[in-house]
Amino acid sequence: MSCFFLCKKSDAYSSYQTAGSDSGTEMSNSTTGTTDTALTAFSNMGELSNQERADFASFVRVASCMINEKLVESSFTDEAITIWHPNSTDRIFVQLAEKPVVPGFVHPTELSTEITYNGISIPLKGSCMMNIFGRWAGIDVSKLLLELDNSAINLEATYSNSPVVNLDSPPIDWEQSLIEGHPLHPWHKCRYPEVGDFKTAKLYFVAIPRAKMDVVGDYSKWMKRLITAEVDDNRIVLPVHELQLPNVLDAFPEVQVLPQTVTGHPQSSLRTISVTSPDFCIKIPLRIKVTSIVRTIRPWAVTIGHRLEPVLQLIERGVQDFGSSLIIAREFAAAASRSEHLGCIVRESTESIAARTGDRIIVCAAMVEHIDVIWGEDSDKTLVLREFCKHLFRVTLPSVLLHGFALQAHMQNLLIRIDPVTRAIKGFVARDLGSFRVHRLAFYESTALDIDTSWMLTSMDSLEKVYAYILGVVHADVDSMVRALKLGMEGWRIARRELENFVLLGDELARRVWLDSPMCLTHAHVSMQIYGVENECRVVSVPNRFYYCQQT
Repeated sequence: MSCFFLCKKSDAYSSYQTAGSDSGTEMSNSTTGTTDTALTAFSNMGELSNQERADFASFVRVASCMINEKLVESSFTDEAITIWHPNSTDRIFVQLAEKPVVPGFVHPTELSTEITYNGISIPLKGSCMMNIFGRWAGIDVSKLLLELDNSAINLEATYSNSPVVNLDSPPIDWEQSLIEGHPLHPWHKCRYPEVGDFKTAKLYFVAIPRAKMDVVGDYSKWMKRLITAEVDDNRIVLPVHELQLPNVLDAFPEVQVLPQTVTGHPQSSLRTISVTSPDFCIKIPLRIKVTSIVRTIRPWAVTIGHRLEPVLQLIERGVQDFGSSLIIAREFAAAASRSEHLGCIVRESTESIAARTGDRIIVCAAMVEHIDVIWGEDSDKTLVLREFCKHLFRVTLPSVLLHGFALQAHMQNLLIRIDPVTRAIKGFVARDLGSFRVHRLAFYESTALDIDTSWMLTSMDSLEKVYAYILGVVHADVDSMVRALKLGMEGWRIARRELENFVLLGDELARRVWLDSPMCLTHAHVSMQIYGVENECRVVSVPNRFYYCQQT
């Protein structure tokens, strides 16, 4: 079968609307920028163009996820992987750039550009691999092809305008410095259906009857610092992203659009916007698909962060008792409508926390991509990893041990706090409070507090599941750091020793789940996109390197 038939070039380049093209943001012409882990992760890239590099980054993520999620059959040798499907006699042959660290699991950086389909070279595009799988499995993947191409287009644009940051760069520059984004997710740069640099966002303001809103905190006080327009006391003002305004007007034709607009600066999540005030930022719905999901916000998630205040104090005290420091960015106020398309969270800004502590505060996802900018190529990388793990475990795990409560502490929700002079790690900031996991009975028994788990994914029916959940989170965090520092399995041994030092003597559940289990759970990114999510996220078992580092 012809490869062109399987992987016909998408016309996505011409069909996407460019977002933010009138922003006036000056972009660097450099294609190299700083020495970034993101740009050097693939050792076999050769002289590929930025478009080819972006397409290849998409391809290896799709292929590795399909292998790890067992969506395809695969066989490994020390030099290559062969991929096939039970419904087909076709074979895809992928030469390895390096031998997988753990047998049976492949990381995107371990795949080379030498790839053939039935002996013929194929376009190294994620959408090509997905299209082949769709034909093999007999399913419609047409929407996923568009989204994969969108991700590659946005990645190519980032490659062509590589951000440059240093330790003293403001927090928003770090937020906007992500190049690769998620190291495993095939839709890591997806902004479907938009293409753009997303450096600025025009914010509109709408007024809606207060009776139609669920308001927590002194919401109006914060809005008055953003907009000077006067509205009736029986109405409430909400900011709306320029790309979201049509959706709001469709859902709420009765809203009044106010004449004032302001320009904000999207953070790494795009729907959280830094505004002119240094004290707070806002999180608002945005109906574009960023990585896995469309980034609207459930009404429950709009207000839960403010309502969790007693819980947050418990978590911070627990971290302090275990010898580290965690600051949870507070959600000062919020207003939720009946619709996921309209709402606003007023959150404490990174800038205000940095002003209070004197720390340099950097989103961890960006930190690992620009790690040499912070500690230098000649730093003691084992010491950096040891300190990172020591603080990470003491920030993320005490609430699980004490209360059966886990924050979704992935690398975009965690920000590292660094001393500006010594560059020592001082602790973390955590943000985005709507995706916690909790065992309600354990939480109630330890705190005498009940907790709202109206969103089905937050409640887990056993304490062991909470332990397994947080293992998957910190395992991914440590993996990103180990790879950024290029420490390999020795890095995992360092991480294990720090985890062993943390786990309390006699805590058999923690030791069994975190240290002695050969496998851990992670999101099944491709399966969720193909087959959807019903009552819980689809997960896949992958080797637990806290365990396997002892075996090699």
